[in-house]
Amino acid sequence: MDINKSQITQTKDDSGTSNLKIVSKCFTDVDGFKELVAYSGLEIIQLSPGFLEAGFFWIQVGDIHFIYAQVNQGIQNFGDKLKEYWCFSIAWFQNGGEFYCCRHLIKPQMTLFGFNEREVDFIMSQGGAIIDICIPLKTFQTYADQLQRHDIDNNFRSKNHVNLLPTGMKEIKDYLKQLFWLAVDKPDWLQKPHIAKLVADDFVPLLISQIPIKLNCKCFLKSSQRAKLIAEAEQKMSANLEQPLTLKQLSEDLGSSSSALSRGFQELFGMSPMRYLKVRRLNAVRQHLKASELESCVLATLISQFGFYHQSHFTQDYKAMFGELPSETLRKTAKV
Repeated sequence: MDINKSQITQTKDDSGTSNLKIVSKCFTDVDGFKELVAYSGLEIIQLSPGFLEAGFFWIQVGDIHFIYAQVNQGIQNFGDKLKEYWCFSIAWFQNGGEFYCCRHLIKPQMTLFGFNEREVDFIMSQGGAIIDICIPLKTFQTYADQLQRHDIDNNFRSKNHVNLLPTGMKEIKDYLKQLFWLAVDKPDWLQKPHIAKLVADDFVPLLISQIPIKLNCKCFLKSSQRAKLIAEAEQKMSANLEQPLTLKQLSEDLGSSSSALSRGFQELFGMSPMRYLKVRRLNAVRQHLKASELESCVLATLISQFGFYHQSHFTQDYKAMFGELPSETLRKTAKV
């Protein structure tokens, strides 16, 4: 799917009488996503180096939210989830790419994921996109009961991933393509009074009906020891962003070998554990710079706090990662 940004419009609610809300935004900073979706616990980390360009297109039809987000760089996203919704996610790539949810490799042509009630947790490679469908709990349960799908319960939800038939995923994607096309080209049609119920009556049963009734182990993605190891390593790194940490120390603390950790990080993130730690620290410095005042920020002090002891080397790494100098980040913050 390719949404032409020049065609996207914005439609505001009409004093609470409208069925439709359309919001489109373009970003050059990951914080734009957090501000727009208002996830208080959401953290987004840029993984691949280069200037970031991202687009966000949100449609609310009645009480159902359809959110399309696309980014040109690899990102990692984790945090709290909206508790009052069933949220389903679909990975969407134009030219290939990899997508992981809770460290499981997602197959864009068949995997529906992200519906656990605990957390957001995914990694998207460069050029990827994701569609989130957020359905209020009561609305989803009403349609599930009508279809007698009592198997879609808390146990199912805890699995967080399910593989559909490719034909079923194609039907869902075709519907979403049509909906986003209407939002871009014919937003007035979506404003008609009966459309909200029509979309709910069409889409929610379509989504539910494509989930296999007889769920077996092949429908779900199996957890692995490697996924658990990488998750523990990430937690250890997050707790030590401001402390020295070597690969040997990390491996010993986790009761693992350096080679096992390195293979896991290379598979999941496309980089070594120490490179990943450096990327996390660069992102942390960026967050501090954006929260600092231009006059009071002492860059040398800040970067040494995160283990960067050569300012010229840090500056080169920072610009390669984010496409701008640390001083430019500070100036942009001051202007805002």
